[in-house]
Amino acid sequence: MIKIRYQHFFKTIASTFKVIYPLVLIDAYLRLIQNTVFNPNGFFIKIFNLSWKYQSLGRLFTPLTTILELLILLFFGYLLTTRFSLHKSPDLSFNTVIILAVACVNISPDLRTIWNQPPLLLVILISWLVAHIFGKIPWPTIRVSLALFSGCLLNLLQQSDVLIKLPGISTSARNLNWWTLGPLVMIRNLATWLGLINPFSETKQTITSPSATANLSVALSHQSLNHLPYPINLHSIYTSYAFLGGIGCTLGLILALLIVKKERLVLQNIFLTMFGFNAPLLLRLPVLFNPYFLIPFIVSPLISMLIGALFIQLGWASPAVYQIFSGTPSFLINFLGTNGNWGSLIATIIAIICSTVIYLPFVKAEVDYENKTLD
Repeated sequence: MIKIRYQHFFKTIASTFKVIYPLVLIDAYLRLIQNTVFNPNGFFIKIFNLSWKYQSLGRLFTPLTTILELLILLFFGYLLTTRFSLHKSPDLSFNTVIILAVACVNISPDLRTIWNQPPLLLVILISWLVAHIFGKIPWPTIRVSLALFSGCLLNLLQQSDVLIKLPGISTSARNLNWWTLGPLVMIRNLATWLGLINPFSETKQTITSPSATANLSVALSHQSLNHLPYPINLHSIYTSYAFLGGIGCTLGLILALLIVKKERLVLQNIFLTMFGFNAPLLLRLPVLFNPYFLIPFIVSPLISMLIGALFIQLGWASPAVYQIFSGTPSFLINFLGTNGNWGSLIATIIAIICSTVIYLPFVKAEVDYENKTLD
């Protein structure tokens, strides 16, 4: 009985993901353009030596994508409530929109309006509760009043960080502790799979940890990547190998989809995924909330990190040290971050191949399940 209910619950979410997928795809391309073109340090600006004259236009992209993503989440909540409630009341879905809109607005001390995106799991829970609880209230006025009150309460909880507070990955430690890093990577990937972390934002490559900064200082002073003080560090392993194609190492997933001949989905997402924008893929397949993809989504980044660490430890590859351009394709981060070390590129390719092998049987199982469902 529980399995049947979950399958119905998941199918409802998955079918709603398909409806909002085109909007998420547009948002991802806008983010890609913002990072690579309308950015003075953007990848395409630097690679093709383009003159950057659109500073004012570039500044418009951040609020534009923020508002678009918020509207997508509100629309997602509206559709979910409609499907959960089976159209019991025409105004019921608007109560979900009211709760989410009030919960996400925040007024800064200088009276600027800041919109905070609610996590997907919160949108789903609110949609389900509104459909099953608010639907039993016969008076629309009371429903709207309760929605406003619930939104204000959630707003206070979100500002106090009571709802979602995940353990962070420390950037202050100089030596990498695998017994700590491994479980934390698993927890954060699990949180993304559960919709606790929004998949819209790509992971930015940074070198702000003390160990990475020390490596950069030595590399610049000696003009060499030999004898770095901290070759195995958070930047050279975690940010360089755990996000090949975005969170979950989904470049391997894209290649697995190509092998099983999901050409249309691959064509729509391969360019985005190369740059780390995998939100459309995670929602359309879907990966999020899908038990078929939980294991590879967690395991693939761990294997990629181990491959990178092994190559660096054996001296076959150099650790990424140098700062790279904004929006650099994830599979080039190690190559460019080592100033063209071929061992790093080979390690990255092997990590992507391993991710593909890990994802492939799960993709085949998902495709078989879809075919049986259609039959």
